[in-house]
Amino acid sequence: MPSLRIEEVKEVAVIGAGDMGHGIVELCALNGYKVYLKDIDQKILGKAKKRIRESLNILERKGKLKDETIETVLGRIFLILDYEHSLENCQLAIEAVPEIMSLKKKIFSELDSKLPKSAIIATNTSNMSITELASQTNRSSQVVGMHFFNPVILMKTIEIIKGSNTSDETMKFTENFAYSLNKLPIPVLKDVPGFIVNRVQAPSSVLLNKTIEKKIATFSQIDANFRKIGQPMGPFELMDYVGLDIYKHGADYFAQKIHPEFKSPKWVNELITAGKLGKKTNHGIYDWSSGRPFIDLDDTTEKFDAKDILLVQVNEAAKLIEQGVVEYPGDIDLAIQNATGNVSGIFWLLKDDREYLINRLNFLANEMGIDTFRPIDFLKDMAIPSARKALKARKRKRKEEKDKKKL
Repeated sequence: MPSLRIEEVKEVAVIGAGDMGHGIVELCALNGYKVYLKDIDQKILGKAKKRIRESLNILERKGKLKDETIETVLGRIFLILDYEHSLENCQLAIEAVPEIMSLKKKIFSELDSKLPKSAIIATNTSNMSITELASQTNRSSQVVGMHFFNPVILMKTIEIIKGSNTSDETMKFTENFAYSLNKLPIPVLKDVPGFIVNRVQAPSSVLLNKTIEKKIATFSQIDANFRKIGQPMGPFELMDYVGLDIYKHGADYFAQKIHPEFKSPKWVNELITAGKLGKKTNHGIYDWSSGRPFIDLDDTTEKFDAKDILLVQVNEAAKLIEQGVVEYPGDIDLAIQNATGNVSGIFWLLKDDREYLINRLNFLANEMGIDTFRPIDFLKDMAIPSARKALKARKRKRKEEKDKKKL
């Protein structure tokens, strides 16, 4: 690809004005970029612009707009229903439409024909193959994953995913773009389903679903357990908040690409069929019609141990480290700490009691009948990853690159 420097990028495009898309647009505009936001309906675009304004109002009240006004930031955002000539000067386009592979492929093909030859096409997909999307273009070396986390403005992590043909130049450019947004890019060196954060967390849903199916605990009891240990939301309330349809897309994709054990459970499918998708429809696992659902924090259970969620995550993380998916093992904790509410990460469990962790994973695999929980051999002797060391290594590497540029 032609050499592309971050300093040359003034205009970007974002395709899809939903929760993630409008957040990405706001972030780019806040950091000085002119942004074209495309969707298929003027009402959707109008709603996105309104939500961006509301978010900027909050930032202004908190004194986080620095010397800029809301109108200055909004003045960098242009709403479009078709491409026309809007992409002629865009060196980066970020696709942020729903997790439907056929739709994403269609958009990638369109972008390939509209963007300058030097431009990079990124996808905000949380699970899907970068390589497969790149196959729809004539610039597969310039296709990359750029997975933001919700809410985009607050979460620091952006996973930068390398497809089979993504060039090192594209990876480096995309990392630098993430830095220009004041975010922390975490490179994902192999195009594995779910990448880092979502992949590590995926077995948790399998465990939670089995706990419900086996009637070990109720939705509210499990959520109360998590709230009691300081989590802002329990896993089922969070599932409702994000959307059961979103969860189903991801779970069924994992079932197809990783193991059938990840498939969305019967109770989720029944709720979706009934039109109960969670917060967005006022009903899902819980009733949201009067606001955030009430969860009785005194109704906990000792039959479910919230720590088990982290145990299965450690095992999945070990698989990624063994496969060489991350540059530094500590990148996994670094990504989790900056993309979720888990500021402690997961690898402290290895320091706590590795033998217990392995024995408990074997117990869960047998008790639940889930092979995915079976501890891998690599876990027995794996060095304990450090997010702090990974962050120091990233900072050192970035400084060396800056110093080299000055020469």
